[in-house]
Amino acid sequence: LIEMKATRRYAAGLAAVVTTAAGLLAATGLGAGVAGASGFPAFVGPLHHVTTLSSTVPANGDVNPYGVAVIPRSTGHLRQDNILVSNFNDKANVQGTGTTIVQITPRGHVSLFAKVSRNLPGCPGGVGLTTALTALRSGWVVVGSLPTKGGSVSGSGCLIVLDRWGHVRETFTGRHINGPWDMTSADFGRVADLFVTNVLNGTVAAGTNASGQG
Repeated sequence: LIEMKATRRYAAGLAAVVTTAAGLLAATGLGAGVAGASGFPAFVGPLHHVTTLSSTVPANGDVNPYGVAVIPRSTGHLRQDNILVSNFNDKANVQGTGTTIVQITPRGHVSLFAKVSRNLPGCPGGVGLTTALTALRSGWVVVGSLPTKGGSVSGSGCLIVLDRWGHVRETFTGRHINGPWDMTSADFGRVADLFVTNVLNGTVAAGTNASGQG
């Protein structure tokens, strides 16, 4: 996990976003203060220092951190302002086979929040946790899965709903879930809308969390 320190204090949500920005900047060669297409300065402009806080690799060796989400409220094993990270690869670095979500404190302490069964019933093709990760105020955590086997996509995947203790409680599948790759949420407390991008067919689906409404 990478923390990029700004010249002034930013909100915890921005801190989570910039954890993934470091690699993007390195790959694209963008520097501090570069203006965007709209003419406004880049939001990472004031960020000048990169500090390694911790590894995101749990005890089972999963690698390739994809999803990043800031925990909005303490409940169960979740602690407010800690960061959840989902791993896409297993210890052999095979894409689409990661099954773990780790929780990281602002000081860099890492703990395992959830380890999902590779052969989770109700998740077509198995489990490979993607960038689609969100933590809701109600304590539900939702993560996407796009599994592979033998180097090829093995199913349409699913959305996996975990409770505040890291236990799988439900899976979402169907014609609107086809390789869920990324996700954001509109959290209204008792009800939250999920907006999911599907990488296998390019469509965008809208759904609702485990409240069953929407």
